[in-house]
Amino acid sequence: MSELSQITTYRPGQGVICRIESIEPGGYGAVVVAGKLPPPSEGQLAEPPMKAFVPSTEPLEIGQNVPATFVCMHNNRALMTFAFMLGTTETIQLSTASDKENAFAIWVDSYPSNQRVRRAIDLFMPAVEGKLLHELKCANCDSKKLLADLELAHFTGCIKARSEEKKSRSALLIINGRVVGAIYGKKDAQETYPVDKAIKMMGIDLLEPETLLTVYELPEGVVLSMAALFLGCPIAKDANKSTADYLDHALVSMKLAGETGCVTISQDSELVTTILFVYQGSLVGVYNIPAQSFSEESAPVVQETKEKNNATIEAHILPVHLLSDAITFGYKLSGAFA
Repeated sequence: MSELSQITTYRPGQGVICRIESIEPGGYGAVVVAGKLPPPSEGQLAEPPMKAFVPSTEPLEIGQNVPATFVCMHNNRALMTFAFMLGTTETIQLSTASDKENAFAIWVDSYPSNQRVRRAIDLFMPAVEGKLLHELKCANCDSKKLLADLELAHFTGCIKARSEEKKSRSALLIINGRVVGAIYGKKDAQETYPVDKAIKMMGIDLLEPETLLTVYELPEGVVLSMAALFLGCPIAKDANKSTADYLDHALVSMKLAGETGCVTISQDSELVTTILFVYQGSLVGVYNIPAQSFSEESAPVVQETKEKNNATIEAHILPVHLLSDAITFGYKLSGAFA
């Protein structure tokens, strides 16, 4: 069966049963063993089992059958979300959106949590030297038109906003005109907001004339790597392994599989102090949050972290499906005003 026919047979949100076959970064390799596909017609050969990737931080056994929800196909391999109940949500059943948009909605709603959303907007690195940078006040621009223009221009970078009236700060991480990460915070507020709600709340602030805006470009590899904090799969930790071992495991596994993702490092604090960016398996840079500085030379940081061996480390990956034509990746930038 071709990839195209598999896409039209399985729909986003459809429940299936997967048999776990191997351990992979962020989850497990599997095959679909039960679903709602029609049986082959007389004389037609049965198709081989569909291969799948099932994200999970819970330990699963090789050979175990688990319920899962179909998201989308890429290179004849299905992306699933781990599901405790078969079927789909009422939202998807009633949706009039395209399968590509529904696939993204399922991914966001069913598996990833809003990792690190509670962190300050300093988590988003500043502009890289030589890239486009604009600073302006909403009173001097049409913020709705600005976001619509950035969406049409397939802008890749960051938008930060500061409202002194609401004592709020917010930021959007954008790839090709679509939002793949968002943070919204208010002074003394402890609430954590999911990405879609953070986008809406920032949109409200952008309607205030005194809100200050900063718009700047960032390298695509950096943006996609950081998007893993919001939309990616965490790589599970082995409690018996050291910090250095986990860091080695995360970087080597991402390199071998050509994964895009990031590694966060917290030194002597619960707050993340350093982010390592991994793009298509290669380390492309490191961001020092307290210093607000970016460097393409990440090897010294990796070595120092291994030697100290006492940092808190988390690694996240973006499944390759999310970066393919099989899914509409990210929220509409202009949707901040919807």
